[in-house]
Amino acid sequence: MSEFQILCVTMHQNDFSKIKEMNVHSDIVYANQCDKTSYEEIEFEGHRAKMISTQTRGVGINRNLVLTYADSDICLMADDDVCYKDDAEERILKEFKEHPDADVIIFHFDSNDPHRKPPKYNETKKWPKFATTPWGAVRIAFRLEKIRKANVWFTTLFGGGCLFPSGEDSMWIKGLRKAGLTFYVSRETIGTVSYETSTWFTGYDEKYFYGVGACFTAINPRTTFFKYMYMALRTRDKGKLSVSQKLHWMNQGKKGYNEMLSFEDFKDKYKK
Repeated sequence: MSEFQILCVTMHQNDFSKIKEMNVHSDIVYANQCDKTSYEEIEFEGHRAKMISTQTRGVGINRNLVLTYADSDICLMADDDVCYKDDAEERILKEFKEHPDADVIIFHFDSNDPHRKPPKYNETKKWPKFATTPWGAVRIAFRLEKIRKANVWFTTLFGGGCLFPSGEDSMWIKGLRKAGLTFYVSRETIGTVSYETSTWFTGYDEKYFYGVGACFTAINPRTTFFKYMYMALRTRDKGKLSVSQKLHWMNQGKKGYNEMLSFEDFKDKYKK
């Protein structure tokens, strides 16, 4: 078992060129959503890269796939639109060595979009148990043994390519927190993330708030009203929808989740 490994979901890859694009200098596992089924493995710079290609669709299924193939002490979740610093592995391993009680550490990425800046922490510290968790999966590094003992997997209903467009990261994190894992946030920046393209985010539109409503309902249906109001007010200056329209589409998302309807199917069923 190696010490460190990146676990990346990707699509329609025919080779290992993503290694160079992402500036990877570590072991890495790719779950490649494409039109074939195959397994490939190469060595580079003294490291090992695996490519598991399947015809499955959905980010949750493929995050679970890379977790299944992972075999390193410390792992880092990844998307293929990130570019790592040359010493990303060293920065990550140093933080885990300095904080031996950490099961999960959240790292920082710079962003190429001035309107979508991931939160940055000035110091590495333990994250309170009941504090908010505003993180995407690409920021999350963890001790593989702890994740497997917790037996927490990604939902296959939420995320790019799934029935509902987003929320799989939040649900996974909530599951890990519920399992009692210890979280830290790190002051270390390990790369840059691109927001130029997205398989699910088309702006703060009807589909986005429909997905938010479905996600909040799945996580905790008893507190959805307060979460809907907070979300509508927090995004009041984003997108063309009014606060009341955002609330409407989040409520529609709640209804759609209860009926297991995608945004497109929901609109088709309830069109005027």
